[in-house]
Amino acid sequence: MPVDWGCLALECERPGKTLLDAVAGTVAEVRREHGLVMNSLGVEKPQEWFDADGKDGYAAKIVAHLVLMAAGRARMLGYGRKDVVRLLDATGIE
Repeated sequence: MPVDWGCLALECERPGKTLLDAVAGTVAEVRREHGLVMNSLGVEKPQEWFDADGKDGYAAKIVAHLVLMAAGRARMLGYGRKDVVRLLDATGIE
């Protein structure tokens, strides 16, 4: 549902195997049905993340937030999907 946080924001709970799966589904739906590109989850001060609390906790929200933000910034700089995927593949994450 839309919420007013001083800007357009959404607050939702969505099922998924993990939080990232749920965020990916939400982002895809918003883009497909409304033509909007989500580029943030509204996490404040992500640099203050200290705890790894599992795939569905606050740490997972920060990961999703940073990935969305990075994808948006990459697009603004002219990078495409292949560029971002190449960077992620270079990290060795399986």
